[in-house]
Amino acid sequence: MHRRFAHVPIGDADTDEQIKLYLSALRKFVTRRIGDHDLVEDLVQESYLRLLARNRDNPVLEPQAYLFRIASNLLADLHRGAKRAPTTDCDPENEIPVRPTQEDARSRADLQHMFEAALAELSPKCRAVFLMRRFDDLDTGAVATRLGISHRMVQKYMTAAMTHLYARLGHHRGGEQ
Repeated sequence: MHRRFAHVPIGDADTDEQIKLYLSALRKFVTRRIGDHDLVEDLVQESYLRLLARNRDNPVLEPQAYLFRIASNLLADLHRGAKRAPTTDCDPENEIPVRPTQEDARSRADLQHMFEAALAELSPKCRAVFLMRRFDDLDTGAVATRLGISHRMVQKYMTAAMTHLYARLGHHRGGEQ
């Protein structure tokens, strides 16, 4: 026998007991569809949290039906995701990297901007030496020949560039930036 909750807010003692019964039934429902106990508990908890969130804004008249609908939708999402996932085990070294979150992308863009600003503060020759050595992968001799300077000057410019960049950006080196 199902009790109606038209005017009983979730959170009172009687309703909480009824919700526990609903969660038990929901747990059995989800367990019949998937075998992973931890995943069952996650889906039941997520369903209940969504019920509570929904009930805050607009009272749910049939909490049991709503819980089962949420769980059914979560199960469908889970199965859709499983169909798209590769069926072979992946070697962690060969996995495709996860795309950065929006926050990570913003942090990287900010760091890139700070790096470019710090580079712009270097003298033209110092900047050229740094870029050729680090980004063009040229050795000291090739940089010296291209710029018409001595090997020793390439080393001095490189040291000056690294010192300047470390002073300007060194506080960012501890993170994943």
